[in-house]
Amino acid sequence: MHILKNQFIVLLNGENIVDVCVGKLGKTSDIGLFRETRYKFDSEQKFIGDKADIGEKAITTPHKKPKNSEISQLKKSENKQLSSRRISVEHLIALDFKF
Repeated sequence: MHILKNQFIVLLNGENIVDVCVGKLGKTSDIGLFRETRYKFDSEQKFIGDKADIGEKAITTPHKKPKNSEISQLKKSENKQLSSRRISVEHLIALDFKF
């Protein structure tokens, strides 16, 4: 049990942090941690996540490359658009949570 999981839920464009879960002990997956805290938000609320969040209907995630294959140019373009929306959140976390 040497793992500490953190989760930050941030408004679009990195405007404000609306929920933080820091230091969750144990082997909790990213999606498992999200599901534990999902009750705090409206059931219709949509989220943007990364590949660790694949499998949750409420979270838009990047397309994953199929094994022994490539993803289409359209999917690559969609991944790029999604990552450009998420980058402000990553920057906010880096600025506010330097240890």
